[in-house]
Amino acid sequence: MGDQTDNECGICLETLTAAVILPCNHKFCADCLDGWKSKFGYVCSELKKERSKSCPLCRKKIPPSKDMLSQLEFHRTRKHKFEARGETTSTQYIVHVANVKRLEAEIGDYDGEGIDYDGKQYTEIPEEIFKALENNNIKKVLQWLGSPVDKKRLNARCPDLLNFTLLHLSVHSASANSDLLSILLQFGADMNVPNAEGFNALNAAEAGFEQAKILLEWGAEISLPRDVVHAVQDKFGQSERDAFIQMCIISGNIKLGNLISSEFGGRRCEVINLPNHPQLNGKACVVEKYIAKKERYKVIFEGSGNAALVGPNNLKRRDRTPLDCGYYITFNNGRMSRREFATKEECQAYVSSLGGDVKESTEKLTSLKL
Repeated sequence: MGDQTDNECGICLETLTAAVILPCNHKFCADCLDGWKSKFGYVCSELKKERSKSCPLCRKKIPPSKDMLSQLEFHRTRKHKFEARGETTSTQYIVHVANVKRLEAEIGDYDGEGIDYDGKQYTEIPEEIFKALENNNIKKVLQWLGSPVDKKRLNARCPDLLNFTLLHLSVHSASANSDLLSILLQFGADMNVPNAEGFNALNAAEAGFEQAKILLEWGAEISLPRDVVHAVQDKFGQSERDAFIQMCIISGNIKLGNLISSEFGGRRCEVINLPNHPQLNGKACVVEKYIAKKERYKVIFEGSGNAALVGPNNLKRRDRTPLDCGYYITFNNGRMSRREFATKEECQAYVSSLGGDVKESTEKLTSLKL
């Protein structure tokens, strides 16, 4: 490779995207550098593993990512807590010990700040808000988000818990809350933000069926960290979707594994090209399951709750958005209320009627990638 230009990635040789500058001053696209590390990080050759830790241009050491350092701190803290309680034979303790050993081997004797692969500065979730989530104190969480909603707080992270976002926490087993999850999505929370281990909220919800269904309806991606994808492909020849399904089954959520095994499973869709029932074309529905023997999807229509069997060629994705959510959940005086809509126009009119702050914040959030 020749000398870099100021705006050129040293790997793909294209214009830099989300530039990462190493201490050696070589610059790469964040995805390219992450891909370089993953390409060699999970192979048997020790020489190639070392290559994954070296700059592709000059072979000087690449610092660990901030997320990797966050993982190490998390597992060390949990390991010490188990040791303080004398619980050193539990499965959880053994897992934390293994992760500490793995991460220390990968990071080595590095002492300093890690690389920020996305280049964004994230707001931290205060400890009092984290505790409010654990105690299901939705009022306090919503007050912290503000009105109009603070976009940075909406996608804030919890540094003491693997950089979990509010969405991760709202689907996590210890604090799962479907209503809060829906409210955050109505505000425009980014459901595909990864935590420190590279897992989005859908991954965190793999053991919670109801929360996972909500995320699927809102368009959550079925994705795994790049290193996990490489590992399962090399060892088992599985696709990313198959690997995710396997993770669901292992965690005990067989229902979710079965649901996402088909293309539209769990998704919010729109009926199209149905000549025998033209009145159904354009109607929004949620796909409940795929019936293989009939080669049809069972769908539930919004508003009416009626069910029908529809072929795969008569469906297209219509993910929920803040202005086309199909329902709206509000929290007032300590109580949740839910309103269903028959049409997109009815939903938009209702959201607009809630006030300028709500309308302005949802419109901005749908137009920005947070």
